[in-house]
Amino acid sequence: MIVDLKRIIGGTKIVRMTIHPTHASVDVPRKDDPEVYDSYDYRDGEVTGPRKGSTFDTPLVDLAKFNWNALPNLLKKAKQDLGARPPISHHLIVEPNYSFTSTKQVLLVYGSDEYGRGGYLVASPQGRVLKVVS
Repeated sequence: MIVDLKRIIGGTKIVRMTIHPTHASVDVPRKDDPEVYDSYDYRDGEVTGPRKGSTFDTPLVDLAKFNWNALPNLLKKAKQDLGARPPISHHLIVEPNYSFTSTKQVLLVYGSDEYGRGGYLVASPQGRVLKVVS
């Protein structure tokens, strides 16, 4: 997905990204107006967009600095530590400016069950768990 997005958006620097099991949404700063972003969607190997976004005041996130190979272990840890019961649904957010840890650019790994039990892990770009919120 990152490779496909990089080709379409012209790089790896984004405003924010949300990833679900079947699709993703990414906000990308406009090259001709870096105070605003456009949004793109990824589904079934296809990138669609752009849609007009909005203004933003957060730092950009470089997707190339994230260790995506750590994701399977983060999902496993979320399943074990968040108090949700199977079946568990997951989604991820690449967050540019998380306020509650010293590392501001983080990956939030959410896990919940059908009754809303669960929470999220806060992970560093390298994949180290910084905080568990459940």
